[in-house]
Amino acid sequence: MVVDKANNPKNGRPRAVTLDAILDAATELSDDRGLDAVSFRALADRLGVSPMAIHRTTGGIDALQHALVSRIVGEATRSVDWPDDWLGAVRLFANTLHDLLMRHPVVLEAHRRAALVGPGADDAAHRVVAALRSAGLDKEAAAYAYGALHDFVTGHVAIRLGRGDLELHQLPPERRAASVFAEHHDYDRRFAFGLDFVIGGIAAAAAAPVSHAPHASHEEQR
Repeated sequence: MVVDKANNPKNGRPRAVTLDAILDAATELSDDRGLDAVSFRALADRLGVSPMAIHRTTGGIDALQHALVSRIVGEATRSVDWPDDWLGAVRLFANTLHDLLMRHPVVLEAHRRAALVGPGADDAAHRVVAALRSAGLDKEAAAYAYGALHDFVTGHVAIRLGRGDLELHQLPPERRAASVFAEHHDYDRRFAFGLDFVIGGIAAAAAAPVSHAPHASHEEQR
């Protein structure tokens, strides 16, 4: 029997692998070890293929990372059932983003480096801005209100992931006792209260718009 060596994988490794399989493996790897851990070699070892097979399928490491984050965000946003009222839409966006970033820290890591690009991210942002406009904010105020909401969520998650839920309990007793969070250190409650405060500020601004004069730069203040 003659074996066709061109179709016979070396070392038992298949020559081809699907993009979905690569992204599944990349998601697990990045959630465990971060975005920089996603390499052709690491994925090849997980999937039992050659690094070149990963490269051929993805088109390069930048394309792979983009596809990874886009798929995660797309899957999260496609399942959102947006309510009609602005308050519900804003609260749902904040909670969905919070849960997404906590479940897949790689999205936050990628977002630190560049704005998230993809139809899911863009659609969610425009829906929230439209909801804020319906609350009574003008176009500029709605955009910045969305920014404030987004920054609150991402900032909260970044601190929580960076410090860990046991942060306060790991401090020396005297330092722990001096903290303003000594009696109230629950990250879920902290997020819920913070979100209420942000939404309350948005509602107040919609009811009684304030002037947003440009702030002087540090150089101009000297």
